Amino acid sequence: MSDARLPEPFDSIAIADTSRRTLAKGESLFVQGEMTAGLFYLMSGAMNLVRTTRTGHALIIHRVHDGEFFAEASLFSDTYHCTATAIRNCRLVAIHRAEIERRLATDIEFTRKLTRRFTEQIQDRRRRVELSGIRSAEERILAAMEDGLLLDDISIFAESIGLARETTYRTLGKLVAEGKLVKSARGCYQLY
Repeated sequence: MSDARLPEPFDSIAIADTSRRTLAKGESLFVQGEMTAGLFYLMSGAMNLVRTTRTGHALIIHRVHDGEFFAEASLFSDTYHCTATAIRNCRLVAIHRAEIERRLATDIEFTRKLTRRFTEQIQDRRRRVELSGIRSAEERILAAMEDGLLLDDISIFAESIGLARETTYRTLGKLVAEGKLVKSARGCYQLY
């Protein structure tokens, strides 16, 4: 994707209604409780969305990967409900809330496409919840592999499916030994 174009439905939004940002690993884009400004598209990098509970416990509620939009709830909220922190160096695009609100009010095609995108995201999040409900580590890993969730780092994969890193490594090894997975290189696994 070039820096000038965003995926649908945001591809028709003028560059003037967006801003480009870079974040270093460990830097926060926004903090839970801050006033919202819009939503974001992650061009490269990775971010954790972390919600802090009333008791001070930090929960990772989502990991954002390249090519994902995030902070969608900010369109209908005055404050961010979580903190977004870069876990790798990031390049992203901020899409101003006022422009999205204007489009929602005046452009039915934009509204239809945005609704479709949000619906797909809801389906994806429900699948993630379904995965976390699979009790067997072997079955959970195989289901996640079928969904294409092992993208690069096994530690990130383990966290994203709710397993301890050690459990994930041990189970991957077992699945290879059983012939259910093929290890093609260090950290690279494929379904058999």
